[in-house]
Amino acid sequence: MSPSFSPTVSTFEPTLSPTQFPTISPTFSPTLMTVEPTLNPTFAPSFSPTFSPTLEAVNWFYWGAEEGRGQQLQTNQQTPDEILGQIIDVSAGSRHTFLVQGDGTAVVAGFIESDFSYKGHLGVGPVSDCKNDSDKLCEGENDPLAITKVVNLDGKLEDAPQFERAYAGVGIPADSGEMHSLLIAKNGKVYSTGNNNKGQLCLGDDDIDQVNLFHEIKLPGKAFKAAVGEEFTLILLENGDVYGCGSNEVGEIGQGEDVDYSNKPVKLEGLEDINDLSTGLSFALFLSEEKGKVWGTGSNLYLQQCGFTGGEPYVEVREIKIQGTDKIIQVETNRESSYFLFEDGEVRSCGRNDEGQLGNGDDINSSDQKPPIVKVKLNEPIRRLGSGPSSQSIFFIGDDNVYASGLNDRYQLGIDDIGSRFAPVKVKFEGPVDIEFVSSSGSHTVANGRYI
Repeated sequence: MSPSFSPTVSTFEPTLSPTQFPTISPTFSPTLMTVEPTLNPTFAPSFSPTFSPTLEAVNWFYWGAEEGRGQQLQTNQQTPDEILGQIIDVSAGSRHTFLVQGDGTAVVAGFIESDFSYKGHLGVGPVSDCKNDSDKLCEGENDPLAITKVVNLDGKLEDAPQFERAYAGVGIPADSGEMHSLLIAKNGKVYSTGNNNKGQLCLGDDDIDQVNLFHEIKLPGKAFKAAVGEEFTLILLENGDVYGCGSNEVGEIGQGEDVDYSNKPVKLEGLEDINDLSTGLSFALFLSEEKGKVWGTGSNLYLQQCGFTGGEPYVEVREIKIQGTDKIIQVETNRESSYFLFEDGEVRSCGRNDEGQLGNGDDINSSDQKPPIVKVKLNEPIRRLGSGPSSQSIFFIGDDNVYASGLNDRYQLGIDDIGSRFAPVKVKFEGPVDIEFVSSSGSHTVANGRYI
């Protein structure tokens, strides 16, 4: 067991000056945050989403590539390492990890490849000339740093609010610095940081190429959940509406073939009372448990939306028909695959399967078989799924254990061995475990929970 988790509070004091932060204009205006007329400022929530892991402060677990928690490259944690700490959310990004503590403090650790390529996805200011023993962001390894400052809608620096959820960035390849990340505060406000080349920060300004502090996003209501892809962002509001920004080159934000991108939040039409959503690299799934319906948009190259389109994307939101024995209670995605959890604990999947990530026992992509959707080989009912938009692995959470399949070149399955697994195998926890949720990147995995 690792010692208790104690993030360092950075002593970096932002001034929002053009010499210190070339990516943040000192004349930053709230008018740059304007949104479409469809965003109703008199929004009144009428729908309460039902799917949500319990936000209970518990310990967390880490396994896989050590650079994901700010340690040396090419070193690995082979099985789950329990870290003491009151944590309510965890999110694994490409070579970094975000955590939200019980008191609402968000912290981040990770590896920065170079100052030149870094676009600000950790949200703690610019890269300094320092070593990992510093309390500033450095090239190379970085122990946990707390997010202490944010930029509000008026462009002013203020103390960070209490946060509730974190969404780490997606980089392909993993050493890419061109990522963006999101945080949701307990008051329902959403903040973004990092790369903005396609408007994925939702800030409403094409002149903002990147930021290295979290900036507030203007929305018509409180956020309940969000998700990030490689170059796009989706935000689920408390009333069940979904807004997106960023790339729409393959329909990632469901705006049709005539829209290449949006730099401000736009509503995704055709959805009804959404209570769950998940993003892959360049596609997304949406669930209305109340309506018993699933929708998708974006890339369908590997038939990850379970429908034959000849590899053509869904440029607008489409309903997806998933056959199963019961109603769907969760949707989950990873890089180019999709998963559907039914109320009876059965799981079905479709999409890319070259590393066994569909969990059905073979390596045949859905694009090469009919029907495209397969049944995951499980011996017991599952209560929750976990993965991530850069991951090629999937985790199946049971009552007192976790199973995994897919890519395993860096011990990211937590089974004390390498080599991809084509059917679910048990993650090697030290004993029975109560896991709330799992988040995985392309090379490491984090989970929130405790031993029973």
